Amino acid sequence: MSGSKSAVTSPAIMSGGKPLGKRIKDNWQLYLMLLIPVVLTIIYKYVPMYGIQIAFRDYKASRGMWGSEWIGFEWFERFFTAPTCARMIKNTLLLSLYSLLWGFPIPVILALMLNQLRFQRFKRVTQTVLYAPHFISTMVICGMIRIFLSPSGGLINLIAGTSIDFLTESAAFRTIYIASGIWQDAGWGIIVYMATLASVDTSLYEAAKVDGASMFQRILHIDVPQLTSIMVLNLIVT
Repeated sequence: MSGSKSAVTSPAIMSGGKPLGKRIKDNWQLYLMLLIPVVLTIIYKYVPMYGIQIAFRDYKASRGMWGSEWIGFEWFERFFTAPTCARMIKNTLLLSLYSLLWGFPIPVILALMLNQLRFQRFKRVTQTVLYAPHFISTMVICGMIRIFLSPSGGLINLIAGTSIDFLTESAAFRTIYIASGIWQDAGWGIIVYMATLASVDTSLYEAAKVDGASMFQRILHIDVPQLTSIMVLNLIVT
């Protein structure tokens, strides 16, 4: 009994009875395709990690990485003893938190709204406006938002007919930075969600309409379940 059990669970039987060399030889095309992303990952992810040591050196461009003097934790000591250390850490944590809270759901909401549009020309124009900032620098986007919100000649104030200064609060920097990041990432994020929604069977919408489901009910019971898996994946990556 023990002999038959070990035979059933042996690696040779579970792998089809072929040794590793034989399997590689029979499926060399697949292993060759796998080799490409492995090599790229090593070159672009692991090899540059040697640059981490720059944090422990008094780096001089003329001396290079290895010629610069090793100073240990001096830069860390200067950072944590700086008067602005607490503010920098606070800003970093808040920017990450707010970017996650606002940057994750907005592309989903935009994708759900765009999916309901039936005017294809307006739909394409909206997608272009949302997608274009992805190719623009963050600093340029921040400057554009400051111009829009400027109390003197800002687009928002011109439309509203007022001169409200939106940039007087101390949290203006975080607000502008987060808004620029959302604007940049929203257009890129909705591409994945729109592609997922495009795979939904249209007969589901027709059946829901026949049953009297409203647009919100169709979104809630058809679109959202279809997006759940990709939403979880994007949240993990974020």
